Amino acid sequence: MDNCRRCLDADELARAGRFYFEPDSIIYTAAHWLLRNALAEAGDLPAAAWRFATGPHGKPRIDPALRRDALSFNLSHTKGLVACAVTLGAEIGIDVELMDPRRSSPEIAEHFFSAAENKLLRAAPAERRMRTFFRLWTLKETLIKTTGEGLQRALDSFSFELDPVAVTFRPADVEEAARWTFWELAPTAHHAAALAIRQDMPRPLRLVIKTLRIDGDGGITIKQQHEGDAVPGCRPK
Repeated sequence: MDNCRRCLDADELARAGRFYFEPDSIIYTAAHWLLRNALAEAGDLPAAAWRFATGPHGKPRIDPALRRDALSFNLSHTKGLVACAVTLGAEIGIDVELMDPRRSSPEIAEHFFSAAENKLLRAAPAERRMRTFFRLWTLKETLIKTTGEGLQRALDSFSFELDPVAVTFRPADVEEAARWTFWELAPTAHHAAALAIRQDMPRPLRLVIKTLRIDGDGGITIKQQHEGDAVPGCRPK
């Protein structure tokens, strides 16, 4: 991981060093290396040059002094997977989750999902119920991560439909719903992932997905997995 650490700043290195378990430190380091290199590709600054600040609701943002205000980013990581999303001229959120049956109980769904989402979950065939749970969970996470509100926002104040993916708000706000675009991703057989973009003026989007693998010696392999016009609600291969 030495190659990954070279572009991190002092605060990031200090935080990485505070993790008790080494796998958690590796995931954090890989996530921030990935973020800095994604921003370097999109924003024409070296990976080590990026600095960060805290935006509204505590969401991390690029330091305004760098004059890259049009760029937005978001990070997510879970056991075995790190994801980073960067966009230009829009707000973005991404979420990845390890699909663990212990974290997809009806009690959790009743607490966090809307009445319509719980109805949809109960109607899902038993063999697809866990995946349906995590489809809804990642979609809801992407919305509150895009706005930066997190759990400050009531999770039953918006609701998702599936196949095709669509969001509704309570009270109803058709104009706000039209500003959102969502994608579901399938990074591995054991993980669920979703991506959200909010635009004040909706326009065509192009989606580029790259996968990153870190081997035991800290070597990094990046593979472009998908590039094409973004279709809302799609699941890129």
